[in-house]
Amino acid sequence: MVTEPETSHAGIIEREGGPAKVAAAIRQPPGNVKAWKRTNSIPAPYWQAFVDNGLATYKELASAAAVKAA
Repeated sequence: MVTEPETSHAGIIEREGGPAKVAAAIRQPPGNVKAWKRTNSIPAPYWQAFVDNGLATYKELASAAAVKAA
């Protein structure tokens, strides 16, 4: 299985235990988080929840978004 590097949004989700665990932590439906992992894109309105729950820093999230946009 190929894993995404931690500098990607998919990698952050995987590092933090996968879509189900992240979904529970940020109180979102697991399907939403699975879609974010699949598309390698965590929508910016949810970044605060990731930071508040210690799943990622703003710097990590922004860096991953910048790499994807490049």
